[in-house]
Amino acid sequence: MSLLDRLRQKQQQASLVADQRGIMTEIRMIGGALVAIVIVALVLTEVFDAVDFETDEDGDYTGPFGGIVESAETTGVAAITLLIVGLLVLAASVIMRFMGGSFGR
Repeated sequence: MSLLDRLRQKQQQASLVADQRGIMTEIRMIGGALVAIVIVALVLTEVFDAVDFETDEDGDYTGPFGGIVESAETTGVAAITLLIVGLLVLAASVIMRFMGGSFGR
């Protein structure tokens, strides 16, 4: 094996290692975001279960924080759902890029 062949082999190995390092950074970012979402969801669930918010006959929340609780239960759930869907799309994009393809590129 010549010196030039060894150099090419080392360059290919270095390129493969660099590619794997790049995807690990993205996987850590996506995984960290998903863990943060789960922690936020668990904390909110425990808060809503631990505190008894007053409601009127129609089931609407009353009191000084009634509007905030109502918003958190409706808009908050929709926002977390959209965030999870966005992270799944991002993860699929990373996988497609790692496999050699991508979405529309």
